[in-house]
Amino acid sequence: MSLQLLPGIGELDRDSLCYSIYSQLYNNFFNAQDKKSPDNPYGISEGDDTSIRLRNTAYGFADAIAGAVEGGGSGGGGVLIDYLKKSGGDMSGMFRANYGFEAGIGNTRLIETYYEDERYGTRLYGDVRIGGESLYIGGRQLLRYNSVTGTANVDAEIFDLAGAAIKSSGEIVFGPDKANCVFISTSTIQINGHDVWHKGNANLSTVDWSMQNATVSDSLTVAKKATVGGLFRALNGFELGFNGVPLLTATKDTLSANAFLSFGSGYGIKIDGVPVLIRVGDGDIQLSSAGADLLLGSESTNKIRLFAGISDIDGDNILLTNYGAAYFPDSLKVRHNYGDELLSSYRVDSDDEGMIMHKRLRFGTDKGAMLYGDKDGITFSSLSEYGKANQNLYVVCKTRFSHRPSTSIYKPLNRDSDSLFITTDADFITFGKPVEAAGHIGIDGSSTRLTANALYFGNESYLLSIEGGIKHCGNAVFLDSLSSEYFASGFAGAGWAIIRNRTTGNVSATFDELTIRKKMRIYELEVQKNSATNGSLWVSDSCSGDRVMKLQ
Repeated sequence: MSLQLLPGIGELDRDSLCYSIYSQLYNNFFNAQDKKSPDNPYGISEGDDTSIRLRNTAYGFADAIAGAVEGGGSGGGGVLIDYLKKSGGDMSGMFRANYGFEAGIGNTRLIETYYEDERYGTRLYGDVRIGGESLYIGGRQLLRYNSVTGTANVDAEIFDLAGAAIKSSGEIVFGPDKANCVFISTSTIQINGHDVWHKGNANLSTVDWSMQNATVSDSLTVAKKATVGGLFRALNGFELGFNGVPLLTATKDTLSANAFLSFGSGYGIKIDGVPVLIRVGDGDIQLSSAGADLLLGSESTNKIRLFAGISDIDGDNILLTNYGAAYFPDSLKVRHNYGDELLSSYRVDSDDEGMIMHKRLRFGTDKGAMLYGDKDGITFSSLSEYGKANQNLYVVCKTRFSHRPSTSIYKPLNRDSDSLFITTDADFITFGKPVEAAGHIGIDGSSTRLTANALYFGNESYLLSIEGGIKHCGNAVFLDSLSSEYFASGFAGAGWAIIRNRTTGNVSATFDELTIRKKMRIYELEVQKNSATNGSLWVSDSCSGDRVMKLQ
């Protein structure tokens, strides 16, 4: 069974106290509920069961209250008959509401009292019409209106509108009259009867302007030329240009140029009164410092590129070309990591000039072979590698080249003689190619020397190359055997030999033929075949001896 409104609700007089209480209670009940919405499908809506229950409940309370006040739900009289009805009435005494007050009309609130954050006040929600002439605020007559002259007077020491704007279609006069005041209208601003020049009447191409001092808060635009007879000061930046394009701009800490700077001869840029960039003559430019060093580049510089060569002060010699060729006509000194001098040039005269190597000259790497020297000679140093037991051992070997007085026995005796000395801490000197010398190759302090076609051991002992063989000068001593290139012993053999038996020490000789022009002495003779020509063969047991010489 569905809910229904109570029959008495429809019979209520809308001007009765019961209806007023009923309406107020229902509105309060209804507004205290959550409204029905897509997010709240179970909320209240007008006409549903919940709203009917609220209407019936509100009617029950209203009928009981109205009956107590009027003596019945719709009659007169009751226990509260001397009280003012909610439907209206006249007060015959003072109306006091010291705990809050709210008033309005047509169920619309127009005035209320409030207390917030220890402050008391009254709020007005509708128009305020004052029938008197004055408005007092804080005990002071702030606003007064004269209905006869139609003038509103505001009386205050300071009238502060804060950030509000003043808008008027009439006139504003500050002073007693227009002749002795500041006058503002929609078309004119005057001070003591004189027009004030502004954008509307002074911003014309036909109006001239003359003044002593001027302060422009925003922009100053000059259509044609501007002449400044005194100091021109722009301390917050400027732009100078041509044809609408900025060419020279000053910002916070930067002066930017977007054009060429042209200097006449003898002029340029100064720092502390010293020219640092100056045009010298017609085409030369001089770049210098202001009394200290001239620095090129910084930490942010990637590289310095030369598009032309660098020459000496006279311009006669190019010291460094733009492709890296260097020429130092005066001198050259080379150091590394601020160490001692490594290389320098010198000149005594045109016949005595060159380079000085003060330290080592290495080859390949910083561990490679090197040359170094002093005033007496040159030393060549390198590493000799020994591979032993899976490790490489290195030994430093040095060879020195120097000139000293000659110690050769073949030196000239009519003048001083010098020799090139090669001393080394290596054990041997090995040549990978043939060695040739002009003159001879000898041994220091010895008579032995090798010359063209001769090997000399002394003035009387030497080997001399002759046609078809070698000439031996001096005695020859052989400790072992001597033979032809090919030798076979026996009667049917070939070649010749003088052989020393290492077991017995005896020496035997084998020849195909032996011719003895004079005497031959044989202590023991074994003959296979005898023959004699133009004479006889005579054998005896006699012997004789001659003087014996020891062969050296």
